[in-house]
Amino acid sequence: MCKKHVNFNKAVSGLFVFLIVISVSIVNAAALQQENVTLFHSKANKLAVNESKDEELIRLKVDGLASGACARLVQSALLDVNGVKDAEVSHMEGKALVQVEKGKVKIDELIEAVEKAGYSASEN
Repeated sequence: MCKKHVNFNKAVSGLFVFLIVISVSIVNAAALQQENVTLFHSKANKLAVNESKDEELIRLKVDGLASGACARLVQSALLDVNGVKDAEVSHMEGKALVQVEKGKVKIDELIEAVEKAGYSASEN
């Protein structure tokens, strides 16, 4: 084979490998996106069912959530607040549902926790 054909074959092989890598990356990205989806409604219903006379649900609007990882950061920050029993955060909806001990947690404390995590929040 002449040098021209060898170079052409290498280029075609390289392009083929590149396309395979891109295809695998797209499939993996789609799988990760699916993995980061928080099933907010089912968890919110679970929280609502578990609400007792000594607990209340606080809903927050959270801005800046780009992924499930962001939602988990905010959830962790909310769970660190004294009096918070449970928290569910949806990056898809930009909302947080927080189950707290009645009268022990102020909305401002929750908003401050979200802001310390690097996001903004407001009462929903």
